[in-house]
Amino acid sequence: MNNYITLVYLPQDEGLANDVKEIIEDKHVEVHMFEKVSLKDPEVLKDIKKSSCLVILHISEDFDYRDYLREIVKANNKIQIVTAFIKKSTYQNRYNINEIEVKEGYPLEALANDICCIMVGGYKLRVTPFNKKKLRKEALNLYNTGNYVWALCYLLKVFKMNDLIVKEKIASAYSTLMNCDKAINYYSICLPISDSDSQATICNNLGYLYTQTKNLEFAEKYLKTAVELGNPDALYNLGYLYETSWAYDSKMRRVKEAYDIYCDVLASSTTSENSKALAKEKLQQQADRLLARRNYAAALNYYKAIGNGAKVAECLRDIKMLRMAYEARKKK
Repeated sequence: MNNYITLVYLPQDEGLANDVKEIIEDKHVEVHMFEKVSLKDPEVLKDIKKSSCLVILHISEDFDYRDYLREIVKANNKIQIVTAFIKKSTYQNRYNINEIEVKEGYPLEALANDICCIMVGGYKLRVTPFNKKKLRKEALNLYNTGNYVWALCYLLKVFKMNDLIVKEKIASAYSTLMNCDKAINYYSICLPISDSDSQATICNNLGYLYTQTKNLEFAEKYLKTAVELGNPDALYNLGYLYETSWAYDSKMRRVKEAYDIYCDVLASSTTSENSKALAKEKLQQQADRLLARRNYAAALNYYKAIGNGAKVAECLRDIKMLRMAYEARKKK
């Protein structure tokens, strides 16, 4: 079995297939593409038997893929098979396959991540007491070079409960692939046995992941803990949580507090430069919106925070003109 994916697609889905291939290859996973012209194409069947995963992309309509399944049986079930479809598959639940329903609006990035996670979960690798250390070293090298999919394939096989480094890498790799549930699971295992610096990073990561899964109370809890522990990005992430939470839970509508936190991010000496840049961009956008609505006082505060002197002067002039107009009306 070799480290590549076989992708089979219908002629009308060629554009989608190319897009999926490009996203997967950005994750350092090789993809062999074949247009489905006949079920018993010898080149396709030969490629399937040596691949790590077969992806059947039949977005437009269903088609019979029983001959492909036979090749998997011949390969001793070492290959994972994934089908992606809009309509329910003709052979749903009749074979041991992984089916992804691509509903309207389902992003291709998510489809690619799902394919990679399925492949990781079923990857076959023989581990013995003699090669375990070598595989662990290779897994960490793959992780450090950005090959997160193949790193996960190896890391999960050499995982031991007392190996904190491997657990953290597994959690981080799953987070990169946006498999939030598994990333949360492994970070939660790491948290109690890590030092304070690592705990700050883990709490920040858990806060981000819970934000993605819309579990807002847990997200707030872990981000506040990360702020207390001194993580340089946690304060910005807390502000982002408050800014966006209203879309998921009206009870947590704290937009003004979010922008006040962005001001604190810029004023703090402990926040990272990346967080400061992101906070500055958020405040600039909000200040421009407030200025367009003629809410000059609120816009003034945010322009002051980002150090935009020209806009501060403009807001002060507008406020002065409003006061003058108000005084003139009072005299009349």
